[in-house]
Amino acid sequence: MYLQEILEVAIGLVFMWLVLSISAMQIQEWIASLFKWRAKGMEATIRSMLGGLDEVQGKKLTEMLYKHPLITGLSSSTRFIHKNPSYIPAGKFAVVLFDIVMSAGTEAWPVKKALAEVEAQVASISNPDERKLAAEDFEALLATAKQIAGTQLGDAAVDSLKLQMQIYGDKYPEFKPAIDLALPQIDIYYRKVIEEQQKVSADKQDRDLTLRQLRLGLLAMETIYPNTKKALGALLAGAEEYAKKGEQGLVTARNNVESWFNDSMDRLIGLYKRKAQKIAFAIGLVLALLLNVDSINIATSLWREPTLRQAIVANATAYAQQTQTPLPGTESGQAGTSPVASVKKLQEELTALNLPIGWTLTPFDTGGKQCALIPINADQIFGFSGKDEKGQSVCKYVSNFPIDWSSGLAKFAGLMMTGAAAAQGAPFWFDILKKLINVRSAGPNPAEKEKAAG
Repeated sequence: MYLQEILEVAIGLVFMWLVLSISAMQIQEWIASLFKWRAKGMEATIRSMLGGLDEVQGKKLTEMLYKHPLITGLSSSTRFIHKNPSYIPAGKFAVVLFDIVMSAGTEAWPVKKALAEVEAQVASISNPDERKLAAEDFEALLATAKQIAGTQLGDAAVDSLKLQMQIYGDKYPEFKPAIDLALPQIDIYYRKVIEEQQKVSADKQDRDLTLRQLRLGLLAMETIYPNTKKALGALLAGAEEYAKKGEQGLVTARNNVESWFNDSMDRLIGLYKRKAQKIAFAIGLVLALLLNVDSINIATSLWREPTLRQAIVANATAYAQQTQTPLPGTESGQAGTSPVASVKKLQEELTALNLPIGWTLTPFDTGGKQCALIPINADQIFGFSGKDEKGQSVCKYVSNFPIDWSSGLAKFAGLMMTGAAAAQGAPFWFDILKKLINVRSAGPNPAEKEKAAG
């Protein structure tokens, strides 16, 4: 039986695939960093979380989230380039989102939305002095709305705001139609706020001020970001059940949001891994074609040449014993080595192992014809221009290229096998390599046993 030889061939192949996978992962990380795949994927996921199917809602809220100081601190920026973070802790996401929601109540978002047409008309006033005066009066109106937002309201406070709006409309008659349309909307919103406050007081839940502000903030978001209000409202409702039992409702609400965020990130990681595996296969196939890394041909050479096989097994054993992780830094999102450097290093490593890789260029007689990669007339012949040992120009062809359909099919299968192996990733092959080496170490090499006996 040839169990030992088969095991050594497997170790040689796995070690070669590991070396190839490391280069493929480095190139993939370089591409991912260049195109900001992680950052863009996270941003798209957050947009979907906050806006649902409404892209406009999701985009606006995501922009607000990314502009928050806690999130901008995670970004990397230079003088000309700003990079959004590729990772956001769930705790920070929850804190920032709660801050945005509470601001919706204290900043009186529905009032600003209802008066958006008035604000646009103020900006369109042609006379600078009149525009400045109208803008100052409008800001005073918004300041009153902000002052009463999030506080214990009553009919008097709402009537005071409505009266101020009517006075503004009388002062600027051209804005009165827009103000008349906004008044009912504002009245409806504040009536809901008063009802919510009365409900809170009746349930004796107002001891948790932050939780109350969150509920009022969600009420303010209802007219602008209804999808977000639905999602967060469901999470907050669960927290209120705990609050009724005397537990910390805010902590529960934060844990709910963090779990929501982590679940979304888990789905994103799954999508990214599937995408990365496809990219790794493409990169591995390109590397296999470029360097002629034919897994079938390499396996055949390892089987036929015991000296080559044993040398590679020794290198693989030493590598597995000295290395803790096959590619440190890649999993954390750091940029990999540039493709040119990775290919060059891969070629050097595979050549050092004496594996049968690479394309062989052999000079040939062109019969007086010109050497060209793309022959366009009868005076040209396909070949690669180069120099011989004497420095003279010669035309070369790939002497180890398949010459018939059977060898071509075998070459294709070998290259595809190499690409598929690269798609598995370096950590996968590193674990397999260690297991194979452990199996081999469990019993003595028959050749070594005979040598010791002799």
